[in-house]
Amino acid sequence: MINILRFQEWLLELKEAVNRSAGTSEHPERIGSVALAVNEGHLVRKLADRRGIVLCGRYPDSTFTGNGDIPSSENDVVLFLLEKVPSGRMTHETELLHYAALQRLMLTLRRHLLEDPLFCRSAARLASDISMEWEYDIFGGWNGLSAGFKLENFE
Repeated sequence: MINILRFQEWLLELKEAVNRSAGTSEHPERIGSVALAVNEGHLVRKLADRRGIVLCGRYPDSTFTGNGDIPSSENDVVLFLLEKVPSGRMTHETELLHYAALQRLMLTLRRHLLEDPLFCRSAARLASDISMEWEYDIFGGWNGLSAGFKLENFE
């Protein structure tokens, strides 16, 4: 099972890496903050007063494998890249541009997940494909994308 304190540090590091890679004068979008919660319902409260683009995650659920010489855990990770948008206040064009900006950030985040070493230089590794989904009006009015994947860590 991944240490949740280290998991939060990793999310903050990921936020900084994405912001260094993503922000340009043409596309200045940047992740403003990170929110971590026990589950998606808990994120509603964590996001209540936030503004801007937020990288959200939930504590990863884990399956332990004790077979073999090196015990490991497979951790289910879901990350959200979201921004609160007033419902019904966007035109189709504005909404499309908003989602396109968040998509650019999510693709940068995905690149870092695939290329960069994870916790402590290989203490955890990506153990599955990354599934990305569009999100609309979740957690009380937030739009964006989510990415689901498995991380394997060695105990």
